[in-house]
Amino acid sequence: MLIDRLLFSDHVPLLMSKSLDFQSQRQLLVSSNISNMDTPGYKAKDIDFKSALQDALGSGGLQLKKTQSGHMGPDLDTLRRLQPQVHEEPDAARSNGNNVNVDKEMTKLAQTQIAYSATVQLMSKRGSIIRSAIRENTQA
Repeated sequence: MLIDRLLFSDHVPLLMSKSLDFQSQRQLLVSSNISNMDTPGYKAKDIDFKSALQDALGSGGLQLKKTQSGHMGPDLDTLRRLQPQVHEEPDAARSNGNNVNVDKEMTKLAQTQIAYSATVQLMSKRGSIIRSAIRENTQA
């Protein structure tokens, strides 16, 4: 269907969706870290969307793939396969083997919430732009 290809063929909706997936996963990990701040031997865990995205796309940003002589675009299959990779934080452990730093975890919690909210706002704005284009209205 033509309208489907026009609205959803680019990489932006997929990147936004992947970003929300990563931010949700990170929220769970950080919450788990905070819950286990007194658990002996517990190691704080985290994920990094930016690094995972750069790894998936190759060094230096988006690698463009020519699909037709007149078109250029990113490799969407690489983006679809992008999955969060959990890693342990390298922070020094306390005497009980636990390395959770509550201040650092609270900062990550706030950063994650801000990134999630910003992505949701971008998705909403994109939707309103598309609706406006369909209705042929001007945006104020």
